[in-house]
Amino acid sequence: MGNCLGLHVVLLINQENVFAEMLSACAKRLLWLLVWMAAVMASPFIWLKSLRRPKSLPRIRNPLLLQSATTLAQKIRTQQVSSEEVMRAVIARTKEVQPQLNCVVDERYEDALKEAQQVDQMIRSGVKTVEQMEQETPFLGVPFSVKESIAVQGLSNTSGQKLHAPKIASQDAHTVTLVRAAGGIPFVVTNTPELCMCYETDNNNTGRTNNPYDLRRSPGGSSGGEAALLASAGSVVGLASDVGGSARLPAAFTGIFGHKPSPGFVSNEGHCPSSSDPNWDRFFSVALMGRYAEDLAPTLKVMAGGNAPALNLDRKVDLKGMRICYVEDDGGVFTRTLNPEVKSALRKAVNHLEKSCGVKAEKLCIDELKDIFEIASTILLKMNGVECMFQAEPGSKEWKSVTWEWVRYFACMSDYTFPPLLYGMLKRVADRVSEEDFREMVAANQRIKTIFKEKLGEHGVVLFPSFVEPALLHREIYYKFLNVSYLVTFNATEMPVTNCPVAISSQGLPIGIQVAANPLQDRLTIAVAQELERAFGGWTPPPADQKETV
Repeated sequence: MGNCLGLHVVLLINQENVFAEMLSACAKRLLWLLVWMAAVMASPFIWLKSLRRPKSLPRIRNPLLLQSATTLAQKIRTQQVSSEEVMRAVIARTKEVQPQLNCVVDERYEDALKEAQQVDQMIRSGVKTVEQMEQETPFLGVPFSVKESIAVQGLSNTSGQKLHAPKIASQDAHTVTLVRAAGGIPFVVTNTPELCMCYETDNNNTGRTNNPYDLRRSPGGSSGGEAALLASAGSVVGLASDVGGSARLPAAFTGIFGHKPSPGFVSNEGHCPSSSDPNWDRFFSVALMGRYAEDLAPTLKVMAGGNAPALNLDRKVDLKGMRICYVEDDGGVFTRTLNPEVKSALRKAVNHLEKSCGVKAEKLCIDELKDIFEIASTILLKMNGVECMFQAEPGSKEWKSVTWEWVRYFACMSDYTFPPLLYGMLKRVADRVSEEDFREMVAANQRIKTIFKEKLGEHGVVLFPSFVEPALLHREIYYKFLNVSYLVTFNATEMPVTNCPVAISSQGLPIGIQVAANPLQDRLTIAVAQELERAFGGWTPPPADQKETV
């Protein structure tokens, strides 16, 4: 009798689990249907607006703009070129592309030139040897740009918000301080969506940023301004941030390298938005971007400061025998099938690494990945203390009315854009997820981490698509945002990951592939990025205006 009762209980539990899974599946299908309906209604207007192809950017004339930060630093300290020459070149290029890209929010051109001149005077004085400069200030005299959400003293730090009074940073973010100490010179801050809460770089304060490869298209977000400037050769190396792929999607859309470090090794101090939640620094990272893979490790080493030794970035990586895994399809309800050219680029990268490493790559099929969008989104939205428009006061736990802000928005009385408003609604939904369901999500996320840990070990990487297709037309992301699961995977699993440009599509758009490794193994993803750059060419300059006079 007891056995029968136990069996009935088990059956009831199983039935409840099946019913819960059915409800979850229905909710997912409903969300997919709503997004599909939005696509049907919006896509004709977006397509019609894109029929007229705009003019391309001016061609890159100055050869200094085609050199890496590492190369420029070496030439500056050996007096083959002056820091002032380099600074004037990037400023001129930035001014040249800004009217078409709208990627710069604020600048310090005059101060940057003065600092470059001071660097040149110090080098000419001979007070330090070339070896000393290389050791103490590896980026001496090199310009760098910064995402506007990262504080640069004296420059705008609104994070794309339309404020009643200008918000100017009173001091540098910690990462900016470290890069300055390494000799770098900040010269601009770049555009971001409001509070970094969108994969499209657009806001009501400074407007929309365009993709240098096709001005009708988005450079992605939220680090879209930084990516657009770097890809157009208007900067040398840049500081960005990554929560849900905010650095890697723009890097993929603009054909540059973007690296999200292992969490906890690069300070997030000085970034807006931030959060008091103890899990924030595990999910969010100040990141780096550049056109050349050789700049990634030296820049990360500087950004990590005293934490850099733990990453062993100076240790030489031998690709022979490296474990290579890859994922072509996460199996998720929301994720569309990979664009054929993206799938081809991924397979070419995998095939090349098989030959380079002398191994057979393993295709991973991880069942839990089908739910990673839901898992990662809920983990992020469950965090409390995130700076947002609904806080009654900065840093306050008290919220304003979400409903009232939506009423103001539909009455055209709100200063806010759609994505930050949507955050408030989704946050309320996530807060209603039961503790039991949330624990199961966390457990599923842990199982994914464990699989990667066992499969990759300390000498393995996994290749993922960065996105299901190349750069989207402006506003397409609003009905294609469900395809970001390949990006959020590595925020949820706390793994270092590098976007690598590996191909150009038939439409002339960059295609990016992600390379991820277990925590603390940043040097592996960067080493593979260098190998893929060597094999496939890396960054390709955007198309130039053919009608431009020489």
